[in-house]
Amino acid sequence: MGHLRRTSSTALLALALAGLASLGAAPANAAPDDPTVPAGPVPTQSVEPAPIVGINSIDPQSGSTQGGFTITVTGVGFAPGQTGVRICDIDLPPASVQVDSTGDTLTFTAPACAAGQTQLLVSTPTGEASTVFDYEAEGALPVTGSSIELPITAGAALVVAGGLALLLTRRRSPRPLQR
Repeated sequence: MGHLRRTSSTALLALALAGLASLGAAPANAAPDDPTVPAGPVPTQSVEPAPIVGINSIDPQSGSTQGGFTITVTGVGFAPGQTGVRICDIDLPPASVQVDSTGDTLTFTAPACAAGQTQLLVSTPTGEASTVFDYEAEGALPVTGSSIELPITAGAALVVAGGLALLLTRRRSPRPLQR
C-alpha cells in the first residue's frame, strides 16, 4: 500500500502543479523548460485609463453679481449630457450645461452670486476640475492702476482760480478794541 500512496501523492502533486501553471505567468526566474511555465503567450488584461478632466480657460473671467450671462469653459474630458457645474455653491445639473461633441468646450448661464471670488467646479463621471471665477458688484469701477492726467491748460486754470479765490477770501486783521 505504501507504493500506492506514493503514486497517488505524485499524481496529486502533478495535478496541483498543472493547476497552478494555468493560473498565471511563471516567476521571472523560472527556466524555459520548467513544466510550471504555461506554453504560449501569457494573456494580459487591457485597462483603459480614465479620461483626464481639465480646465484650460474661462471666458469671461469675471461677471456681474446679478448673473444671467454666459460662461464658456474650454478644457478636456467634458462629457456631453454628463457634465455638471458647481459655482457659488450652486449645482447646475448636466441638463443646464451644454458640452460640444468633442468634449473640449462647455457653456452655461451664470447664476446670481455675492461679489468676490468663487470656485467653479466642473464634474464628469470620470473626474473633476476647478478654477476661480470673480463676481463683481454692479457699478464697481475697475482698478486699472493708471493715473488720471489733466492737460496743462486745465491745471493752470485751477492754479489761477485758486489764487483768485485766496485774494477774495483774504481776511482782514482784527482792529484793536478801543476803550
